[in-house]
Amino acid sequence: MSIHKVTNTFVGNGSALEADVNTLTPGKLGLFTMGNTALTTAYVASSATQKIQVSETFADGSFKKSMWIDGSSVISARAEGYAPATREVWAIGYDRKAAAGSIEVNNASDYTASILFKNDKSLYSERPEMLRINFTSSATATQLSIATQVAAAINNGGFKTLVKAIVVGNGTGVYGLTAATAWGVEITALDINQFRSSTYKENRVYFSVQVDDSTGFGSSTACTQISANNPGEGTYNYIYNKENFDYQYEGLSNRRLWPAQQVSFNVSNAGYLTAAIVPTVTGVVGEDTVTFSATVAAIIRPGELVELNGNMYEVKYFISATVAVLTTVVPAIAALSAVKLKYFYSLLIVEFTDNSFTSGADVISVARKSVYIATPAINAGAAYTAIATGSTEGAALLTNLNAWLATTPAAPVLTFAV
Repeated sequence: MSIHKVTNTFVGNGSALEADVNTLTPGKLGLFTMGNTALTTAYVASSATQKIQVSETFADGSFKKSMWIDGSSVISARAEGYAPATREVWAIGYDRKAAAGSIEVNNASDYTASILFKNDKSLYSERPEMLRINFTSSATATQLSIATQVAAAINNGGFKTLVKAIVVGNGTGVYGLTAATAWGVEITALDINQFRSSTYKENRVYFSVQVDDSTGFGSSTACTQISANNPGEGTYNYIYNKENFDYQYEGLSNRRLWPAQQVSFNVSNAGYLTAAIVPTVTGVVGEDTVTFSATVAAIIRPGELVELNGNMYEVKYFISATVAVLTTVVPAIAALSAVKLKYFYSLLIVEFTDNSFTSGADVISVARKSVYIATPAINAGAAYTAIATGSTEGAALLTNLNAWLATTPAAPVLTFAV
């Protein structure tokens, strides 16, 4: 017996909804009534608008349709605005976000720390993996030398494809190492290969770090979490995996046949860039921090993908209200003046029951089902504020679905929460 709730997933391209069921355009979504007309009116019991259906058309002209959604059986509906995913980041010693912390120095001493990975490796049973860090400090150790040893143990260890470590300080210049008086190691989760055809779930690296205070680290070495892993909402990976997994409900049940079965996807990994945002942002070549104006910083979230003069960066976290740490250093490019944000999808989810009567047994079978609609968070080139209203397609979906849902017994209301 399957424990999964039956779901259908539909992905649009942001353009206007289909207007005619007989003329379907590749990439577009449609909302249709039982009368095969575009949904523009409210739910009315025992009429053509009692049930509605979502359609999606692919590039080759093929299409799929959702289960019929009976307004009288709607349980709930919600809308989620796009939210970027964030990475797991930890610090041993100096923490740039908290602007505090240091490493206890003990000469010629054994130092032990560990990184426990929580994105378990599945092999018949789930077992967490751990990187054990162990070294002996020099006879003339310093915070910097110990931090360098920790970073080297991580970057040269067996888990170097999962995490990366850099040495940081409380000074100025690259990573704050110039004239620093406190040093530390910043450990960041990396992107890893995905096995989407078989797992249907994004494998994100997340972990915890511990220092053994019975060793040279002592009781005064700081060990802090800077940023927690969060998969976000409406990201490319999430939508791809959701669309892929739900093909089982479209009849794709055996992925081990040869030649492999081919399926179509409308999800795009290109994203949707906003219009340029001003005032400007400043940065220094070779450093991984940039300073946004207060206006820009107020709307940038950790994990956000930002385009600075044609180069794409990811905001790892904020040090202050305006200073952000990027996942990479700024290369030798022109002054960082133009800022654009890259968004992906907002989600609409309608949950309902599918009731069927078993003839002769007087038994009603109640199955809870859902339809997911992924729509671009904005039209390409739109203002970042448009994420609250959505793309042309998203705005139409909100308008048409809300008009229909308002008169159903459950009467849920959809708004893109961001």
